[in-house]
Amino acid sequence: MTATDWTPVFVLPNIPLEAAIGCEIAALAPAHDPRVRTLKRAHPSFRRFLSRFADNFGEKFEPSVLLLNTVAPPTFCDVAALASFRDLIALSAITRGRALELQHPRGHRVLFGEAFAIYPWMLDRHYEDVIGSTPAILGTHELSRFKGQSSPALFRTSLGENDIDQPLLASLMARWRRRYEVGEPARENVALMRSLNMAYHASLLPAGTETTFYDVGRVVSLWVSAFEILVHPGGNGQANRDKVFEMIERTCWAKAGSGQLAHDTGGKTKVKRTLASWLYQMLYECRNDFLHGNPVERGNLVLPTPQRTIFEYAAPLYRIALTAFLPLTYNVPRPSAEDARALGADIIDHMDFMRPQKSAEAALLTATRPPTGRAARRARITRPAP
Repeated sequence: MTATDWTPVFVLPNIPLEAAIGCEIAALAPAHDPRVRTLKRAHPSFRRFLSRFADNFGEKFEPSVLLLNTVAPPTFCDVAALASFRDLIALSAITRGRALELQHPRGHRVLFGEAFAIYPWMLDRHYEDVIGSTPAILGTHELSRFKGQSSPALFRTSLGENDIDQPLLASLMARWRRRYEVGEPARENVALMRSLNMAYHASLLPAGTETTFYDVGRVVSLWVSAFEILVHPGGNGQANRDKVFEMIERTCWAKAGSGQLAHDTGGKTKVKRTLASWLYQMLYECRNDFLHGNPVERGNLVLPTPQRTIFEYAAPLYRIALTAFLPLTYNVPRPSAEDARALGADIIDHMDFMRPQKSAEAALLTATRPPTGRAARRARITRPAP
C-alpha cells in the first residue's frame, strides 16, 4: 500500500501526534507522516490548507489528519464509522492518561476529549475550496482567506505510543472493523460503538471558564450512560446498576487489592463487592442526584478519602468495564520452557499487555488512600466548605 492510496477526510488541530495511529482502512496521522507528505506534494492547496493553522497566540503548526484508504468499503466512508474510529482512539488515550494522572499528578497529559475534536472546516474533495459543515453551519469559502485555529480551551499536548493503552486500542480497532464491515453487525459491536460515543462526550470539558459543579454532575451522568449501554441486553430488556456490577465483577484482576469483596454498594440486600463496583455506585448515585433534581452541592462530587472528584475516576473505571466486556485477555500460547529466548519474549509481551490494566487498577486504588504531595495541596485548596 502506497501513500497515494489514502485520502484526507478531516483534520484534528488539537492533538500533536508523534506517530500515526490506525490500520489499513483508516489512520490518524501527523503532518510529517509519509502519506500526508505525499498528499501535500500532489495537492499544493492541501499543503497550503495545513499551513494556515495557528494557536491563539499566532504560533504556527500543522494539524493531524484523519486519512481513509481510497479502496475502503463504502460502510467505512460513512461519518458514523469515522466518528467511531476517532472515539476509540480518544478513549484509548484518555483512559490511560486519567489512570496515570490519578497515580502521578503532573498535568500536561491528554485528559479531555477536545484533544480529538474534528475541525469543522476542510478542503473539498477537489482540493479547491474549504467547506464548513456542522448542524449549525453549511458553507464554502476561499482557501486564501482561511485561518485555522486550535481550541482556546486546552493546550496542544503531544501524544506518543506510551500515552496510549495499546491492548485496548488493538481490541477496539478489531471490533470497529467487525462493526462496519458487515451489513448486519452483531448487537454487541453496535452497543460498543454507541457506548464509546457516549464515553467520548463524557470525556469532554464540562464547560468553559464558567464551569460549575452542576456541569461536572451532568458529565458524570454521561459516563453512567456509557456503562449502561454496554450491558443493555437489547430488545425490551433493561440496563441497570446490577447489570453493570455483574460486568465489572467479571474482571480478571491484576492486583490482589482490586478483587477484594470489601465494599458495601448499598441496596436492600447487603452485598460486598469490589472497589470498582463501589466507585460505580458513587457515579450512579451522583448521576441520580444531579439528573433527578435532588438537592446537590459540590461535596456530592467529592470522594471523602482521596478528596478527589468521582469524575476523575470515571475513565479508568470505564477501562475496567471494557476489560470485562471485550474481554481483554492475553491469549498467546506460552512457548516451550526449553526455548529460553521465545519464553523471555513472551514474558515481556505479557507484561506489556497487562501494564495498562495494572495502571487502571492502581488508579482506582488511590480512592482508598489520602492524597499526598501535589494532590494533597490541591485537596486543601479545593475541599468544599462544610
